[in-house]
Amino acid sequence: MIAPPRAAPTRNSLRRRLLLFLLVPVAVTVVLVSVLVYVIASNYADRIHDDSLLEDAYGLAKMLKSSGSDGQLSPQASFLLEYSKQGHNYYSVRSLRRGTISASGEAIAAGALPSRCGAPVFYDTRIAGVQSRAVSVAIRAPTDPSDTLVVTVAETVLDRQLRARQILIMSILLQLVLTTVLLALMWRGVTHGLRALDPLIQHLARHGQELVPIGDIEVPAEIRPLSWTIDALLERIRRLFVVQEYFIADAAHQLRTPLAGLSLHADRARTSANEKDRSAALAQVQILTMRVGRIASQLLALTRAQAPADPVARMQPLRLDRLLPDILAGHVDRAMHGDIDLGYDAPPVAVTIRADRYALHDAIDNLLDNALSYVARGGTVNIALSVDGDRAIVSVEDDGPGVGDEILPRLGDRFFRAPDAIEGGTGLGLAIVRRIADRHDAQVRYRRSALGGLRVELDFPMIVDRS
Repeated sequence: MIAPPRAAPTRNSLRRRLLLFLLVPVAVTVVLVSVLVYVIASNYADRIHDDSLLEDAYGLAKMLKSSGSDGQLSPQASFLLEYSKQGHNYYSVRSLRRGTISASGEAIAAGALPSRCGAPVFYDTRIAGVQSRAVSVAIRAPTDPSDTLVVTVAETVLDRQLRARQILIMSILLQLVLTTVLLALMWRGVTHGLRALDPLIQHLARHGQELVPIGDIEVPAEIRPLSWTIDALLERIRRLFVVQEYFIADAAHQLRTPLAGLSLHADRARTSANEKDRSAALAQVQILTMRVGRIASQLLALTRAQAPADPVARMQPLRLDRLLPDILAGHVDRAMHGDIDLGYDAPPVAVTIRADRYALHDAIDNLLDNALSYVARGGTVNIALSVDGDRAIVSVEDDGPGVGDEILPRLGDRFFRAPDAIEGGTGLGLAIVRRIADRHDAQVRYRRSALGGLRVELDFPMIVDRS
């Protein structure tokens, strides 16, 4: 078993991506919550201070009513009203008729006039250059019911600012603790979530170089497409290995005899003193060389036909009615040289299929080559294109010797050759045709031709224009 390589630190880390993806919204949320908590707490603290300030104003007004005073305060009462642990407090009692009756050392700027026995009036002001908060209430003058006294109490905002800073510090500390806990939970959650990949990693590491599919290993649903893709890749590699093994076995099987013959005749030509024997040996070398070349070409074509195809990259719409004349043109010289009547028939309509152009070219080339090889001089080979419903049929037939009915089912098998087959064949041509047809979801049919020889049909699904 091959140990998995140690992962090197890299910026392209899934854990880092997940943490950064989670950290940004969490950080924004924490900041927004901190601001919101601070605003709410500050407003609440301001309301508490305002309520305390209003109680002082109502207390002063009640004291004036109960004492029956015209607004004058004793030194003790003035001291108690002005005392504050933080900052300073101020007061004033003002008559609407007589003006200021009693006040602290620093004057309080008058605010909006409250209505008699109405709601208090809060306002911001500055006293001795310090930002302050004031509240005013109106009462009837105890000594003159026709007069109105405006009682005002004020305090500096130093205590409020101190409370606000305390709230802000507590809020920041609380959010730091919360953020730390959230980061720890995110780290643990992401790490625990990524452990779901461990069975997949262990399976791949355990099997090393074996092409064992992942199969039903328990992985998260989000990873399932990845496991399917890996299985498809492993299957593709396995098929490539099988094709490679077949190619090596086929090459060893097919090339052993001609290569041995080449060695024998080359040695004969090298050692023979007779010119006639040397010429005969060289002629055999030429024949065997051509045979080896043809076998190699056919083996490569078969391997290419057996290799896994890429249906997206290779399969494209293809006009058969245009492809067949191009293929046929490549065999005209050979037909004319052998005095063979090479015919072509097609319907006057466009016939389109989805195909790999080069593979299909190889298949039809092999069918024509096979037919031309078995037809005697002066014979006939016909290639035809026809349409049957949503199927496109390409047929190649000849008036050669054909094969017996008992042989027809074996046509297309690798290296199978009929007992009366011509010399020099490889038995791979129809096997190549069958593999290419399988890749195109096409059917291959072998039957006796009306001309007396063999008829081969390729039946393709056609692309039908529904518009």
